[in-house]
Amino acid sequence: MRLSRRPTRHLICLASLLAFVSTPLLAQTGIDLLDADQIRRAIESPGGPERTVTVRAMLDQGPDSVIQATHVRDRLRYDDGEFENFAQGGFSQLNLGSGRVEVAQRFVVSADSAVVSAQVCFKRRADDPNRAADFLLHFYADEDDDGVKNPGRRRGLTYVVKEDITTAGAVRCMLLRGHLVGKPLDKGVHWVAVDWDTQLRKSLGEDHYTSDDEAVFNDRTKQVDHATEVRYRQVPPEPEAQYEGWLDPRSGDRTQTASGLKAVGIRLLVERTHAAEPDPTPDPTPDPEPDPEPDPEPEDDVRPGPLTAPPPGAGYSNCIPTVSRLVFDGDYRVSLCYETADGTKGEARAGIYKSSQSGLLWFFDSNNAEVLIKVLDGCMTNGHRWAFMAAATDVAFNLYVTDGKNQTWSYHNQQGQKALTQTDNMALRCSP
Repeated sequence: MRLSRRPTRHLICLASLLAFVSTPLLAQTGIDLLDADQIRRAIESPGGPERTVTVRAMLDQGPDSVIQATHVRDRLRYDDGEFENFAQGGFSQLNLGSGRVEVAQRFVVSADSAVVSAQVCFKRRADDPNRAADFLLHFYADEDDDGVKNPGRRRGLTYVVKEDITTAGAVRCMLLRGHLVGKPLDKGVHWVAVDWDTQLRKSLGEDHYTSDDEAVFNDRTKQVDHATEVRYRQVPPEPEAQYEGWLDPRSGDRTQTASGLKAVGIRLLVERTHAAEPDPTPDPTPDPEPDPEPDPEPEDDVRPGPLTAPPPGAGYSNCIPTVSRLVFDGDYRVSLCYETADGTKGEARAGIYKSSQSGLLWFFDSNNAEVLIKVLDGCMTNGHRWAFMAAATDVAFNLYVTDGKNQTWSYHNQQGQKALTQTDNMALRCSP
């Protein structure tokens, strides 16, 4: 019999690049494209594993609709999208009983990563008068006890989700972001668990094996063996409960060819914060003289399209940029002109850093970045391009983002005024 574990308290300090703007940017995207290590330093609020934060569910769209960044993203999903326990006459493979229960799905993370979003699929039963589909989301380490794999020590905050399923009998796959964004997941195995009260009459999605699914024939037992990476338990577990109360839904019977539990409706979208480890096998014929570094990519030199006039008034500059130094996916063009206190005018330059969706602009010295601008594709979410801007200057400037045709998003800074961070999720309408 094992002794129960005690959660380990820990404190993670919040640090970030561009400290004065990192919080709103992280809240919107979760990923700082300039510094992957920032995610690992700025992910969880100070406090131990027993702290809780609230996460609001977003639209009924899965992680596929989340905006893509420049790093590699992995969609971790083990169900096939069809939950047999939601079907007419479907039944659960989990003997949950009544009261609070917790169901965990095992995830394999291929490289050090940060969470971009999670998704949890519930059904409100047809006879359920209660709209609330409230639950808790927990992350656990993996524990192997003499070959028995179960969730181990709890990792990080408890994420509280308060959401409604408005229609009786309806299924809701809830997209979760907010405080969850940026949570670090080291390379390896993690468990993600959903904790809810069954008296709410909400069912977590279950993907069951069918006769068409591939199974393993166990030579020792001479039986078909359907593996599962799902565990469940009553909450709270009984004191001194073996394996902290976690149960394998197969309960010893691994021959349930037509109905065994394969996965549950918990999914993750993560972004790698470090490249995958290289193949340790040395190259038998290494190149003794590698090719030299390529020349820096030249700046884009395109016209910004029609621009609106800058606002009149004290402190504003009347300059209008003529060249777009950054061009993002979808031909979205970024241009900026500035004016110093002594009346010197100029146009911003790029070339320090840029990708298909974000970039840095400088005014006087390429070693001194002044403005970070991002234009993200939110078309699948709300039909708009999203604009994010953070500047470290009090110089007057006029910044424009256009689609090269007839739409313009702009920000104008007054002389001597510290530029304000901008986050606009309806900056430009997407083309039909």
